[in-house]
Amino acid sequence: MELQIVGRHVEITDRFRNHVDEKIRKITQFDAKAQDLHVTLSRHHAGKGLIGSDRVELTLACPGHTFRAESDGEDKYAAFDMAFSHLIDQMRKNKDKHKVHRGGNHRPLSVHEASAHAFREVDIEPASADVIERVATGPSRLTGPAKRAV
Repeated sequence: MELQIVGRHVEITDRFRNHVDEKIRKITQFDAKAQDLHVTLSRHHAGKGLIGSDRVELTLACPGHTFRAESDGEDKYAAFDMAFSHLIDQMRKNKDKHKVHRGGNHRPLSVHEASAHAFREVDIEPASADVIERVATGPSRLTGPAKRAV
């Protein structure tokens, strides 16, 4: 994953870069295909020479999704942590939306999977080729006992 850190009106320290590197390892738990994280850190002045708050904006690009979070804080570490927790919440919600909740990780069998072993898993007997051909060519009488589905 590519990481870009941009500072506006503030210097990006090595300590802040290390802090960001430690935190972004958690992103791969929710989306292993994450491509690009863009971190923008800016300082807003409160006016009359007073130091204002720091603002952190995070944009994460993944295939099919773009997650965005931002936060203000008295220092850049607290602002980053709050924005990052919001970003992780968005990713967790997205991952949970695509999860099958029926009995854990179970999912229904597809027709291809069920037919791969001659329908043994779902207790269905496939018809023979000559029966299918007789049905396709027109009305025919079946010889032998007819099985009825109940």
